[in-house]
Order: sequence, then structure tokens, then C-alpha cells
Amino acid sequence: MDLLTLAGLVIAFTSVFLANWLGGGEMVLLLNLPSAIIVIIGSIGAALIQSTLINALRSLAMFKWTLFPPRYNLSKARHAVFLLAVKARKSSLVALDSDVSNLKSELATRALQMAVDGVDADELLERMHGEVVRLREKRETAIEFMESIGGYAPTLGIMGSVLGLIQAMANLNSPEALGHGIAVAFVSTLYGQGFANLVVFPLAKKVSFYADQELLYHQLLIDGIHGIAVGKHPQRLDIELSGYE
Repeated sequence: MDLLTLAGLVIAFTSVFLANWLGGGEMVLLLNLPSAIIVIIGSIGAALIQSTLINALRSLAMFKWTLFPPRYNLSKARHAVFLLAVKARKSSLVALDSDVSNLKSELATRALQMAVDGVDADELLERMHGEVVRLREKRETAIEFMESIGGYAPTLGIMGSVLGLIQAMANLNSPEALGHGIAVAFVSTLYGQGFANLVVFPLAKKVSFYADQELLYHQLLIDGIHGIAVGKHPQRLDIELSGYE
């Protein structure tokens, strides 16, 4: 579990409550269920309107990366390619057939199998890099769905404030109730800004980082397998792949 994500969320929200407390504000005024509903549920609903079900599901699947991130060890992947290159150098590409199932990357597994099967090295590189790019594009659409939720949240917060003010105006005859109603109304704006800038956008940035790491990981493996397929010396190939780290 990525404890840094949890720590960041706790620090961010604590700063808001602490600032409110130091300013003499009542903590209870920051807790408002209707404001949370219109901001969170409303933002998700608006994002669903502009998106597709598959992108929303992909976004949900990637969202877990914020707490349980995928591990892409580029150094380990580079070393694995080096060992494969040494084996192919000593024996042949066909000798790598037993190593195909050992690769943890599905794309790298297909690339190595293509190399072992004798597919042209340039064709292998073009096809597999195309698959890597398409995978990154799918990841990007899922990330854009997350970011769209953050984009709608501040506007939904303002809408919540307007609704709250409408309800507050119904208490014009009671100044005390009116003041309390106006204070609660503006909580929606706070929720909209906070949900977008303290939760959605930071988490989307973290997911985007892991998607970039995934891209580098797959590119390293595929470039390494291409190098093996064209017969590059293991040491030279290892030096070339060092640029990914």
C-alpha cells in the first residue's frame, strides 16, 4: 500500500480544518452532507455524461493504483534483457523459447515469442511499439475521465452554494437562521475546490505517473527484445537500454 497517498490526504484535509479552527470557525459548519452529495455525486455524473462506460471502468480500475501502485522495476527489466541477450548470443534465438513464459509483461511475452518464431525484427518493433502506444492512449482516456471529475467539481460547488443561498433567503425573517444558512451555503464552494484540488487532480497525477512508468517499462523490454533479434552484443544493448533509467 502507498502510505504516502494516505499521508498526503490526511495532511491536506487537516490543513483546512486547522485553518478553520485557528480562524475561530465552527468545525460543524464544514460538515455538510448535501454539499458533499452535489459536489461528489454530481461531478461523477457529469463526467459519465461526456464519457463511455468502458473508459469509466478503466478509470475505476486504475484508481486503485493510488493506494496499490504497480511496480515497474526498470533496472530489473534491463538486467533480464541482458541475460536473454547473453543466452541468445551463446546459443540462438530459438533457445529463448523456454524463457517466453517467464516474462511478467504480456506485451514483452508476445514480442519475445515473435522473435523466437523468426518474425522480422523491424516488423516486430513496429507492431509492438504500436501496441504500447495504444495501451498508453487507453490509459490516457481513463486519466482524462478522472480529471474531468475534478474539472466539474468547482462548478458543482458553486451550484450547491446557489441552492443553499436560495434556501437561506427563505429565512429572511430570522437573521440568526439566515446567517447560519449563508455560512452553510458557501461550504459547497469549499467542497468543490477541495474535492478537485486536494483529491481528484493529485490522484490523477499519481496515476498518470504510473502510466508513464508502464510505458517506459514496456518500451525498454520491447527495444531490448528487438536488439536481441537483430543480434546486438549484450554489453552494447545494455548500455543503450540504460538510457531508460
